[in-house]
Amino acid sequence: RERTRLQAELDEALQSCEEGAAAIRDAEAGLAPLLGMAAVDRHDELDPLIDRSDRERALTAALRAEEEALRRTGDGLPIAELAAECASVDLPGIAGELEALKARVDEVVAEQNHATAALQEAKASLGRIAGQDEAARAESQRQEALARMANAAERYVKVVTAAKLLRWAIERYREAKQGPMLGRAGAIFSSLTLGSFSRLVVDHESEPLKLHGVRAAGELVSIEGMSDGTRDQLYLALRLAALELHLETAPAMPFIADDLVINYDDARSKAALQALAHLSEMTQVIFLSHHDHLVPVAKSVFGPSLNVVRMEESDQEVVSFVA
Repeated sequence: RERTRLQAELDEALQSCEEGAAAIRDAEAGLAPLLGMAAVDRHDELDPLIDRSDRERALTAALRAEEEALRRTGDGLPIAELAAECASVDLPGIAGELEALKARVDEVVAEQNHATAALQEAKASLGRIAGQDEAARAESQRQEALARMANAAERYVKVVTAAKLLRWAIERYREAKQGPMLGRAGAIFSSLTLGSFSRLVVDHESEPLKLHGVRAAGELVSIEGMSDGTRDQLYLALRLAALELHLETAPAMPFIADDLVINYDDARSKAALQALAHLSEMTQVIFLSHHDHLVPVAKSVFGPSLNVVRMEESDQEVVSFVA
């Protein structure tokens, strides 16, 4: 009995093997055309080709989806026209335009919020004066406010006028009482600049005090706002004024100037020599220079009192004016 049972199982297993072999043959027969199309000999070589085919189908489906999305969002234009339009657009500049549009949207939203708040306030004000009595009270309050505004405006005009008059009086007093050195330095500075500046003033409201030049038209110019040449003329004017005041109470000592006008043109050089001529009335002035063209200018200023001494040293010639 056991042998019969085992023989039956063996027959059944053999039958299954034959069926499996037939299925394999059928499968191989079905794969044969695919192997021929893929130009491979074994079915295990189809795996990478199948993977590649799956990826191609997936990419094709994604491409179709993107093309469909372009058709929906591209105003019905063909893809070629959309590509040409994109190529002509300045893509880096779009980011800046988007930022500008965003900022404009924020401004519009802020204006809208402000207008909404103003509308609500206007509606509330209208509601408060809806009744006849409230309107009359509001009109009375408006008239009182206008009266107060008129009084305030009158007081403001008086105060502003008084402040301007006081400031004008203070400036006049300062101009009249300014120190002798500042006044003399301003006169010398005006002559050195050929009238471009009329005088010098001190800004008493700044801390520390600052010196300004006043142009002929009344414009104030700080030292920082002057050119290098003008600043040189300002420093020369201050030194000459200080020296003149010193010589009024001290023994006269010779004043030696070494090429003070090296950066001046002839007109400004003549103005500087005229300032030295005024100083020569108080003390002896010795002017050293390497420039011969200053000799005629100095003679036109000092006249016969000018003593010109030429000193030759190595390859350079030094001209000395003694007044």
